[in-house]
Amino acid sequence: MSDDLMRITEDNGPEYGLDWIISDVVSQELTPINVEEAFESSMEGCYEETTKIGWLEYDTISAIKELDPLSWKIARDEWIDFEMSDDRIIEIEGEYFWMDDVESFIKRELKDDES
Repeated sequence: MSDDLMRITEDNGPEYGLDWIISDVVSQELTPINVEEAFESSMEGCYEETTKIGWLEYDTISAIKELDPLSWKIARDEWIDFEMSDDRIIEIEGEYFWMDDVESFIKRELKDDES
C-alpha cells in the first residue's frame, strides 16, 4: 500500500485508505443533523399536536419526552437505525448527515473539478 494514502491520527497511529479523507471532507463541508430536532419533527407528523391527560392538555411530543425519557431515547435510536438502513442518513465519526446532502456535495465537487 502506498504511503500517499496514509495519515497519522492522534489516537490510532498510522491509518491507510480513503475513508478518512471522505470523513474529514464531509465533516468540514457539511452541517451535521441535529438528530433530536429531526426525530422530533418526524414524530410531530405521526401524532396529534396535543394530548389530553385528564382535564389537562399538553403538547404530545413534550409530554412523551417528559413522562418517559427512556422510551423517547429508545424510539429516537430506533429511528436513527431505520433512517440509516434506508440510506437516508449516514454516520461519520459519531455525527449524522443527510445522505442527500452528501451526494449533492460530491456531485457539486465532481462538477467543479470538470470545469
